[in-house]
Amino acid sequence: MKTDLAPAALSPLDLRAFWTLADDLQRQTVDHASALFAFVETASPPRLFSLLAQYRCFTDYYIADIALLIARLPPGRMRSFLADILFDELGSGDAAQAHPQLYDDFLASLGIEHGDHERQALTANLALLDAARAALTAPGATAAYGVGLRGMGGECVCQVYLAKLYEHLIRNPYVREHRERIDWTFWELHVGEHDIAHREKLRALIGEEIGGMDAGSIAALERGYRDSMAAWQAFWGHIHAAATAADPAAAARGAPAGEAAIAQFHLAIGVHDLQTARAFYCDVLGAGQGRSTKNLIDLDFYGHHLVIHQAPQEAVGDAAFGSAFYGETVKVPHFGINLNWRDWSALAERIKRHGYEFVDPPHVRMRDLPGEHATMFLNDPSGNALEFKAFRNHDEVFATIFASHTREMEGLDGLVEKAAAA
Repeated sequence: MKTDLAPAALSPLDLRAFWTLADDLQRQTVDHASALFAFVETASPPRLFSLLAQYRCFTDYYIADIALLIARLPPGRMRSFLADILFDELGSGDAAQAHPQLYDDFLASLGIEHGDHERQALTANLALLDAARAALTAPGATAAYGVGLRGMGGECVCQVYLAKLYEHLIRNPYVREHRERIDWTFWELHVGEHDIAHREKLRALIGEEIGGMDAGSIAALERGYRDSMAAWQAFWGHIHAAATAADPAAAARGAPAGEAAIAQFHLAIGVHDLQTARAFYCDVLGAGQGRSTKNLIDLDFYGHHLVIHQAPQEAVGDAAFGSAFYGETVKVPHFGINLNWRDWSALAERIKRHGYEFVDPPHVRMRDLPGEHATMFLNDPSGNALEFKAFRNHDEVFATIFASHTREMEGLDGLVEKAAAA
């Protein structure tokens, strides 16, 4: 790596332009990571492990790459700072605290059964990591390029992906169920203040160190950063593809022994007058009332899930219409089944395996509210709409929402309005 840096002056405008570009690329990465990891919230345990295990290979490569970068950097604060990061990655003298070991401890604490092959790194990702190392150590590679590729790539870009992965990971039903037993040490270091401080210090040092480099160093720094961005996008793309690939055995495995099966019929229908219909179903037929908004009411219909929606005035006969619910529009009428999480995930896999398209793909609705659930919509060949749900807590299918300060029932509309105004 070239370290004979010329003392030619560097314009502050060039550096500001680079940070503007870097910030824009980072925002794009945040959006990409958020979309990429959305499926984690509803992923089955085997798919979850498939995704998480594949990150492990980077932890080994990163340590060696940082050591190579340090060895080829000129003396200075950047070199010393990266040496501190390397010391930290290696456990600060305690092998049990080395970050690859902490990640192994995390994977083991998940308690998800898996085969040895699921721990083997993807060939495509090993090729990416080898290519990055080759670029880092190439005879013509400059210090600025190396800092962009592995300094910013490891401490900035990687942290964005890990932070978004963690955000979705902690919402996964399996993880929430076993949260207390899971070893979170690795994540506490990589998505908390510890890693944020590293990233901010690296950014400050880049500003200082670049000032002593030649005028071409900004271009080299940018090139390294862009190469890192592209590599990370491909790295996680390969992992996502493997973790979401069709698994014919998923549906056959079914729910493990000890997990209660759920098969609750769900029907959503339109009515001409919501309150008249409520009186009929509750007072005349004896249904229990659950959540409600200005245009729908959830009903406990002798253990089954009936939702009545206010039909628009222009609706004719039994024509389908769209009904607003918590920021979404659902087609009414529709029917389906409320399942447990594992059976719901298996059904989603079955639908994907058959190549059948979703009208509304699997996602989580009413997040962090009573009644939070996963949902997916599709049409049968005749155009009939079907919805399949899995509630975070099945006891909350008909749960109402209470305002803590008044203990009075509060509709979802009011809750959403308050959230939007906050």
